[in-house]
Amino acid sequence: MRNKNRSNILLVEILIAVLFFMLSATVLVRVFIGARNLTVKSGVESRALVEAQNVAETLYTAEDVDATLEELSFVSSHGTWSKDCGDYTLYVTGELQPTNAGELWTGSVSAFYKLRNPDLARQEDEELFSLPCAKYKGVSA
Repeated sequence: MRNKNRSNILLVEILIAVLFFMLSATVLVRVFIGARNLTVKSGVESRALVEAQNVAETLYTAEDVDATLEELSFVSSHGTWSKDCGDYTLYVTGELQPTNAGELWTGSVSAFYKLRNPDLARQEDEELFSLPCAKYKGVSA
């Protein structure tokens, strides 16, 4: 009888150890998945920032903002220009304000990270950043 109790206690100890191992493995897998997602997102954010800076600088030197955005493969929809870049989307918005001394175009270049998690499919894409940009074109005398 005593030997049977010892084997039952040993079996319970083994089951507790297995359950603890399974719980630990689940937590570690979730941590590693979260770290990988964060790494991927930061890589996308770096690429998007470089692209957005290039667009903002190109717009600063452009004669015609709309023509330049078309050359850069942006598509216009309701006054907003967008460009699909795979993992992220760039948006350019702005308005031209005529003044006595010339024209001032003010706008922004924004990047949005495309959410790929099926659980979050109903949510909108996540904004990574927004860069303000401006262009002044004076009146030639």
